[in-house]
Amino acid sequence: MDSQQAALAIFGATAAYVWYKRYRTFSISDVPGPKNPSWIYGHAWWWLSEEFTVVEKRILEEYGTISRWNGSLGEERLWVADPKAIHHILQGSNRLYDKPSFIRELSAMVIDWGVASVAGEAHTRQRRAMNPAFGLAEAKALYSCFARCSNSLADKWREIISTTGSEQAEIINVNTWLSKATLDAIGAGAFDYDFGALEETDNKFTKSYANLIFDAFGKPSKGRIFVLDVLAWAPEGTGVWLFDRNKSPGMVRLRENKKCAHEVAAKLIEEKRQELKDGASRKDVLSLLVKANSALRPEIRLRDDEIIAQLRTILLAGHETTSKTLTFGLWELANNRHVQARLRAEITETLGRIRARGEIDFTANDFDSMPYLLAVGKEILRVYPSSPEVQRTPSKDDVLPLSKSLVGLSGKLHEELPIPAGTIVTISILAYNLNKDIWGPDAYEFRPERWLEMNEKPESPLGVYGNLATFSGGHRGCIGWRFAVTELHTFLVTLIRQFDFSLPEDGREIIKTRMGGVAPMVVGEVHKGPQMPLKVTILE
Repeated sequence: MDSQQAALAIFGATAAYVWYKRYRTFSISDVPGPKNPSWIYGHAWWWLSEEFTVVEKRILEEYGTISRWNGSLGEERLWVADPKAIHHILQGSNRLYDKPSFIRELSAMVIDWGVASVAGEAHTRQRRAMNPAFGLAEAKALYSCFARCSNSLADKWREIISTTGSEQAEIINVNTWLSKATLDAIGAGAFDYDFGALEETDNKFTKSYANLIFDAFGKPSKGRIFVLDVLAWAPEGTGVWLFDRNKSPGMVRLRENKKCAHEVAAKLIEEKRQELKDGASRKDVLSLLVKANSALRPEIRLRDDEIIAQLRTILLAGHETTSKTLTFGLWELANNRHVQARLRAEITETLGRIRARGEIDFTANDFDSMPYLLAVGKEILRVYPSSPEVQRTPSKDDVLPLSKSLVGLSGKLHEELPIPAGTIVTISILAYNLNKDIWGPDAYEFRPERWLEMNEKPESPLGVYGNLATFSGGHRGCIGWRFAVTELHTFLVTLIRQFDFSLPEDGREIIKTRMGGVAPMVVGEVHKGPQMPLKVTILE
């Protein structure tokens, strides 16, 4: 079958499936939602072309926390930001909902068939093997790696400022440098591997990850969006088949990255196995994973290709997501000078207590005694979730509980919502994190103080951290969330302690584009890719 025949087959199957879903016994057609801008493309293009948070705020204001919207060829989907509904989907439905197969295939294109891509028994088995490497003690043990990399970044910035800056300040594209630093941090902490990104060493593996997601998915055309969308009804494996044959520059880059990553990962796994035989006891994630895996029964043990997939998953999730979170965190601190000043004062005060007890510097345990640092970290994670939404599909018909009654297009009042099996449900993590009923009337604003003022326990507690949807929840909850939080706190303490961050005086405007999550761009310089220029001043 050639590519044209494959496209026609997918189109025909999609049309038949959409017709079936639209006219079956019950559907979500009574749920209000924005008008479909295109029967062919649905809402996807409209959503991707808008700036980060624009669509979420519009739907929240006009339709509330439950809305219907459309995929390609008019297919109906459900958009959810309701806390009770999300809790049911992620945590209360006994795994009735899982990632749609086409989403898992898209994941596999980037990170292989690891824990984020597989489902069912394979997911349970992989997750069980990985759990011992991702506990609280293991996350705190990596603090020294994160501190070393964040201090190396600070040294680089001091060098740049002292060489080119005036008055101890310089405009620095913090996005690029944070990407390098977090790549080094995840290399050291997860694999005991030196990427040399901050030193800009000539490392093929390192270069293969530079702007990978932006280059692969940064500016999708309407045609590509349509193809990706209709994969929802194509036979399983179609996405992988197309990926292996796609000759676009972005897909070629992904395949090159995969080849390079497999070579390096295979070598690292053998090294860790030999260290284990020699009695070495290392605390990096890969060493712990290899050790835990070797103790499992042969029938549930991870194969080498599955371990490699976990490495690729950890690398991408721990690098790209954290660097973007930190980038926007520093931007918010530059915009909200009083927040930056208060955080710096707490850091200074805590350092004084550390010195008073006879120690030199912070430990990961010290972060627990810094309420404003914790508040700032949570607020950054609330406003800038690395994945603005996730998709889930019920394997059989279900009834979705709602926090608020919903008035349907027919006038019928819905206290709960029947969901047909196979419906694609988009959980809007960003809209949940901006929900005023949960976070207060100023939920759209960046205000860390809210975390010091909240006392009531939520009716439908969500996720793994701070009632945030940022790390998802349930059996698909982010396994590395403790590592991400520890790394975020470490970099904030290191950088705010040594530098002041402010907006450049040249008036350059930042827009938040939807490119593999959220990416900062400078107005008029989008062709240059992600940028976040900030004025960085050395503090004495």
